[in-house]
Amino acid sequence: MREITQPQTRSLALVIVDAGIVTVFLLCVLLPWESWLGTRPNLALMSETISWSHPLGFDNLGRDLLARVAAAFRGAVLPLWAAVAGGAIFGVILGWLATLVAKPKFVLVLDAFMTLICALPVGILAFAWAALREEAGLLSVLASMTPLATALAYMRFRDLVRRDASLAYWEAHHAAGGALSDRLIRYGVVGAWSQPILQLLGFLLRVAIAVESALSYLGFGVVEPQPSLGNILAAHFELYLRGEWRVLAVISAALALAAAFPGALIGSLETAINFKTFSKLSTLRPKRSLAIYQSFTVSSKR
Repeated sequence: MREITQPQTRSLALVIVDAGIVTVFLLCVLLPWESWLGTRPNLALMSETISWSHPLGFDNLGRDLLARVAAAFRGAVLPLWAAVAGGAIFGVILGWLATLVAKPKFVLVLDAFMTLICALPVGILAFAWAALREEAGLLSVLASMTPLATALAYMRFRDLVRRDASLAYWEAHHAAGGALSDRLIRYGVVGAWSQPILQLLGFLLRVAIAVESALSYLGFGVVEPQPSLGNILAAHFELYLRGEWRVLAVISAALALAAAFPGALIGSLETAINFKTFSKLSTLRPKRSLAIYQSFTVSSKR
């Protein structure tokens, strides 16, 4: 067995950065920027510069840019993330059921179907959905990203089952009469598999931001007057050609913030869980808490 001399914890600088990213994003989402700064077009404000009352300035129609970005987070990003997370959870449930059923034909058909979904281009699916409805919108992006999240989560769960089914713990639990569902839940979903599943979820949320922004930029996603990072970026294309980069810099920073938020949130949650676990162990056996914590962190990652 490998000897551990130090607990595998995240650096303080990384914890602070993650906390800052989560705080900034939540401030953008939770505070009522629209009621404070206003969202109605006012062409007289188009040429106004950045000020303390309007820290990001105005867009090409005189609307406050900070309020538009906050509305894009709430109206486009959060619903998309909810749909992707729901699809990923459903994919994990399907993988759990497929493992429990253990009927070769059923599992083979389900695996082939999920593989087919993973092979379909997301952009083409969104375009086809928008053409079928004869209307672009967030629904076309949701309809293309949610099945992809379900399929990827299902395939990841099945890969984890195949990887760990031959482990000594798995075989010993089976020989002792333990239930397969108990191994899948206690050892898998809430144990050793929680980290790769959360990593997949974070990856899917970042991909969803990129897909939605690209489709909205091309006109197949969210369209005006509903704000989206993609259509805000597309509406100011003529400003970039004239060398005015303020709106481009703001939207690029918003995209970077939205892409970094899932990983920062997951990292903050892992840090909080590890700290809570270490605190509980310290109250039970102060002299041995560090060694127990080290063993717990390593075993939870296996």
